[in-house]
Amino acid sequence: MRKKHSPALKFKVAFEALSGKPLADICQKYGVAQSLVHRWKEQLKNHGSKVFGEIKMDKEASWEREKAKLYEQIGKQATELEFLKKIVGE
Repeated sequence: MRKKHSPALKFKVAFEALSGKPLADICQKYGVAQSLVHRWKEQLKNHGSKVFGEIKMDKEASWEREKAKLYEQIGKQATELEFLKKIVGE
C-alpha cells in the first residue's frame, strides 16, 4: 500500500537533503525511502517548490470566510425586506 506524502513534507525532506545532511538520518527521521529523498531533491533543484503543489488553505479558514459571506448576504436581504415593507405599507 502506498503512502501519500504531503507537499509540505516533501519540500522539508528535499530541503534538508539539499542542505547536506546525511541521507540515512533524513530517511530515518521522516520514515521515507532513500529513492524518494533523491527524487524529491532532484525535483526541488530543477523546479523549485511548485513541484510539490501549493499548500492548501486550511479548511477552518475557508469555512469562516464562507460563513462571513453568508451572514453579509443575510444582512443585505434583511435590509431590503425592511425597505420593501415600508414602501408597500405593511
